[in-house]
Amino acid sequence: MKTWSFRIMLNRAPNDEETDALYEAGLDDCAVAGGPDGSVYLMCEREGESLLETITSVLIQVSKVNELWAVGVGQGDAVTLGDAARRHGGRTQASLRQLASGQRGPGGFPEPLIEADNISLYSWAEISEWLRIKLGDDIPPGNREIALADATVKLACRAGSLHRASQVRDLLEMACRPLPNEPKSEAKPGPKPEAKPDTKSKAGVA
Repeated sequence: MKTWSFRIMLNRAPNDEETDALYEAGLDDCAVAGGPDGSVYLMCEREGESLLETITSVLIQVSKVNELWAVGVGQGDAVTLGDAARRHGGRTQASLRQLASGQRGPGGFPEPLIEADNISLYSWAEISEWLRIKLGDDIPPGNREIALADATVKLACRAGSLHRASQVRDLLEMACRPLPNEPKSEAKPGPKPEAKPDTKSKAGVA
C-alpha cells in the first residue's frame, strides 16, 4: 500500500475535547493545522490502496465528531522529492534527485524551503514550473483525484445547506452513466448452427 498525503479542510477549529475525539476516532495519523487565511485543516499521512478510498476513510472518521465536518480536500505545497515524483506521475524520485543535485539537467533546480533532520522540503509550485519551463514536462495543474474529492465534498456541503442532500444523491446516481469511450462488453457468439445432413444418396449422385 502507498502512503497518501492530503489535507481535509474543516468547517472550524476544533476545541480540545473535539481534538481528543478526532484522535479517538482513528485520526492519529492526521494533525490539526491552520493557514494564514484563517482556514483550519487536517494534515493527513495515511496508507491506503487508492487515494480516493483513503480520503473517504478520513471523512468517515471526521463525521463521527459532532459539529465538525469537512468542507474541502486539498494538497499542501511543501513536498519531498518523493512526494513531487508521485504528483508528477512521469518522473521517479531518483530522477528528481539527480536534477536537484545538478547531475542531470540544465541546473538551477529550485532550492529547498526547509532542510532539517536529513529531510528537504521543496515548493511543488516552484518544482512544477521549473520542470515545465526548463524540461518541457507536461504536468497537469493538480491531482485529478484530489480535485474530484474536493468537488464532491463541496457539492455535499452545498446540498446539505439547501436541504437537498437526498435529491442530489439521486441525481448523481441517475447522471452516472458509462462514458462514450468506455469499452462495451461484447456479446458472446452463440453456438454455430448444426449442418443439415445430406439427404441425397451418394449412389444417386451422377
